[in-house]
Amino acid sequence: MHRMTLDLSDEIDQALTDIATQSGITKAEAMRRAFALLAVAYAEKKPGFSLGVVRERDDHTLEAVCRMVGI
Repeated sequence: MHRMTLDLSDEIDQALTDIATQSGITKAEAMRRAFALLAVAYAEKKPGFSLGVVRERDDHTLEAVCRMVGI
């Protein structure tokens, strides 16, 4: 496995710490998961497509909650 050194702002480091703590994972694992999400977004970046967050309703239909911009 390769190693990488990153400089993070205090705000990003705190968010990373919070996410890792609440998820019961290490900060390194949180970064790996974030990169995996970014890789999917990049691979699926096509005209007319957007990355978003959806909520599944009781009837199993999906409701768009938000659309990610700039990813």
